[in-house]
Amino acid sequence: MKEKILNYTVETDVTDINCDLQNATVIIAEAADGIFRVEYPHCDDISIGNGENSIFIAQRKRGLFFQAAKKIVISVPAHTVPSVKINGKNCALEIAEGIYGQLCINADGANINLCDCALESVEITGGEVNARVHGATVKGTLLVQAERGNLLVENAFAKRAECRIKKGNIGLVNLNCKDCAFDTRKGNINAAITGAEEKFNTTIVTREGTANRASAKRDGADGAFQAYADRGNIMLEFIEEKENA
Repeated sequence: MKEKILNYTVETDVTDINCDLQNATVIIAEAADGIFRVEYPHCDDISIGNGENSIFIAQRKRGLFFQAAKKIVISVPAHTVPSVKINGKNCALEIAEGIYGQLCINADGANINLCDCALESVEITGGEVNARVHGATVKGTLLVQAERGNLLVENAFAKRAECRIKKGNIGLVNLNCKDCAFDTRKGNINAAITGAEEKFNTTIVTREGTANRASAKRDGADGAFQAYADRGNIMLEFIEEKENA
């Protein structure tokens, strides 16, 4: 039998989205019809409510037997810039397009995908976290702190990026960021940073691994790149921006 889908709409502008999840997949995207809407399966373990400018989505703990993750789709009107806060376990989050305020995620067993969106700031913390940031703009700080997992950042901008993963890899492809700090206890750091090498001071330290370049302090440099790998390798390259012809 096909699962029945319910719609929860909010007529006022929502500036805060709050989720407490136990086993769910959340997709946040722009609303084509300009109406704030939550689509969710008809079940007794999901409850939704809203205040004047906020919405709350809560999911109770699943039972003893395995259940498939519940899919929740949140459609956000383009004229609003809501902040998003998620506490979760065994959950997935996808934000596809749109402009958002602060994004705060605390989760264990999470898969996060931020694609072609703009955010005021991003804070991801938790136990096991796998995150991909692709084509995104973070006006403030991109912060990731996890016990284990992997981070991949591709074709993105952040004013500041700070990532600490105890056990896992950090990959950066065409990251435009002048203030970077990355740390992994057991894993590799592979970084391709947008900008000229002479514009960055670099601090590169690996205790049981190899690095393709040494730390360097350069006169007049206004960028900073720091990387530490306790048991892992560090590879750093710089991609100089091409001037328009």
